[in-house]
Amino acid sequence: MADQEIYTEKQMNKMKNKVIKCINEKDKEDLKKLFSKDAQKHIEDLDGKLDQLIGAFNGNKIESAKGFGPNFKGSIQTQPLHIYGKYHLVLNSKEKYRIYISFCDKNDEEPDKEGVFQIELRTFSREESPRDFSGGAYQDDYGIFIYTLQNYPKK
Repeated sequence: MADQEIYTEKQMNKMKNKVIKCINEKDKEDLKKLFSKDAQKHIEDLDGKLDQLIGAFNGNKIESAKGFGPNFKGSIQTQPLHIYGKYHLVLNSKEKYRIYISFCDKNDEEPDKEGVFQIELRTFSREESPRDFSGGAYQDDYGIFIYTLQNYPKK
């Protein structure tokens, strides 16, 4: 099991760094390529949502991303292997956001499903979370979800 945890952490760190690089460089096309072919087909208005995701940073750059060991479902042997990461971001403006990245690392039977399938961005820190915030999207739903203090799902 320890090998699996080391593997998933390594894979999640690689994906997190790619996502952050794309956001910081405002590179919508490379960010889009991180999404699985299946997600690219099924996320409605993916280009518009990628623009919203990049725009949510208001030109600020992500300076740090602190996370905890990722969660995962499946394994390299019992595919698909889904990896879920949660990170506390600090921007160069000193604002604090949270980002959740979900991706399929291995799926030999359906390779079109390999890649990112969900990014959830919360443009507020944990301490600023509204009491009636419902917790966001289900971790296996396809999509890009952006929540602000003015726009969030309520309990």
